[in-house]
Amino acid sequence: MSQPRETVAPKDGTVGRTEFTFESADGKSAVRAVLWIPAALKRAYADDDGATLGCFRPRGVVQLIHGMAEHIDRYDDFARFLAGEGYLVAGHDHIGHGWTAAADNLGMVDAETGADAMIEDANMLRTLVTAQVVAGTPYFMFGHSMGSLVLRNYLPRFGEGLAGAVICGTANQPEVVAAAGNVLARAIAKVRGADYKSKLLHSLADGAYSRAVKDARTPFDWLSRDPAVADAFMADERAGFMFSAGAYATLTALAARANSSAAYRATPHDLPLLFVAGDADPVGDCGRGVAKAAESMERAGAEDVTLRLFPGMRHEILNELGKEEVYEYILNWINLYN
Repeated sequence: MSQPRETVAPKDGTVGRTEFTFESADGKSAVRAVLWIPAALKRAYADDDGATLGCFRPRGVVQLIHGMAEHIDRYDDFARFLAGEGYLVAGHDHIGHGWTAAADNLGMVDAETGADAMIEDANMLRTLVTAQVVAGTPYFMFGHSMGSLVLRNYLPRFGEGLAGAVICGTANQPEVVAAAGNVLARAIAKVRGADYKSKLLHSLADGAYSRAVKDARTPFDWLSRDPAVADAFMADERAGFMFSAGAYATLTALAARANSSAAYRATPHDLPLLFVAGDADPVGDCGRGVAKAAESMERAGAEDVTLRLFPGMRHEILNELGKEEVYEYILNWINLYN
């Protein structure tokens, strides 16, 4: 873990922010991570000699896992909102994304190891952050879109000890469909190389979502009804890039595993789960796929599952018109388990 780039405890009452890096499970990448720190953060002191343990005492921790073809800075507003409520917020750029990847390597992920690396990187960040807070601090995880698939794969392996998980804007393709997509992506990666950008794969995945909005002004209107969101996304040099065949193999592997009966059964049954999405989000089949995922969790034994679909909202409910309602709803749910 590298040293933070800046001091994170401002004296003017504002939320602090710092960045650091850690080694990815892929063995090749330096993962860029960000912390948003409450202004009123207190440190715990202990030991007979008065040594500083350096442990934070936030209200809780919320770790954010971002989606496909974006980066963690797009969550800055939501993170600052949570930090303003006393939560320490953490997030990172996935391999092949943001500032974890070189500009000319955006969207490139290894077909064989990418899925497990993303899951393990999320766990490494949790481990690093947990070491910095007082023992017993409630720890929540929030995953959006592809990040929700990472989270749904994470929970069966590492979910013990979490206070709750928020699954946002998730996809829920049948396991057999996602597995077929994985076979195709892996075949293309084997023939053309993992870094090959396939128009066919793009058209079958995120490219299809752009066709879901009638009379769309841009290819990214499916993200939000707010035109400024699509414009900012297209202007962002580290967002909206095409996935490589290897990255699509990773995505489809995550999707297939997430919707497997084994994953549902292995998710801790006592873990509170919140499924949130817009009911006009094509990724979640306009809420129907999200509801099926929540129902599958319940049938597998989950004891505390909440589903909330926001009327009229598209894929990025954190960037939608009326996002304040979404922020407050998620905060209130987290507060229930704090």
